[in-house]
Amino acid sequence: MTRTIDGFRSYALSGLLAVAMLGCALPARSQSPLDPLLDRIVQRNAIGDAVALSKWDSGKPVLDQTREAAVLQSVREQAPAHGLDADDAARFFAAQIEANKAVQYALLNHWRERGRAPDTARPDLASLRTRLDRLQGQLLDALAEVAPARAAPQCATSTARAAAHYAAQWQLDALHRAALVRSLGDFCH
Repeated sequence: MTRTIDGFRSYALSGLLAVAMLGCALPARSQSPLDPLLDRIVQRNAIGDAVALSKWDSGKPVLDQTREAAVLQSVREQAPAHGLDADDAARFFAAQIEANKAVQYALLNHWRERGRAPDTARPDLASLRTRLDRLQGQLLDALAEVAPARAAPQCATSTARAAAHYAAQWQLDALHRAALVRSLGDFCH
């Protein structure tokens, strides 16, 4: 049973990495207005898998306060061009960073327990960060598109349902479901 689960996890990880590495948008399967945002959040979290592999190999820590500060500053600078409040966008991205770090910590811990990481391609950290930087603008656009939903009285309920439906459609594993939930933790206001 464990081999089957590990095999499935490897298969799922490979699929998520393929989506992240190819930069492909996930095909539309449902009609939720949040789907474009959820697509990009899931892509960002999938890149976290590859970042964890890079950090496994390099021994670098997950926490990189300098990089996090640079990302949040960049978001603050770009937000107005996307029709967003700079501080609100930075809060949203702080949640994305936390979700991505949670993925990395969990994967690194799992690999430590097993004594090895998956035998998959390892892109360098610089190229992964370039991908994250490109995805940032797409996330800001998607966030701007759902601004009305964020202020709706039933935002928390409708967002939780949309995320659960999305996760079920795409068969996200427990780790990536939790990362999606964390990514949306401060979405409503």
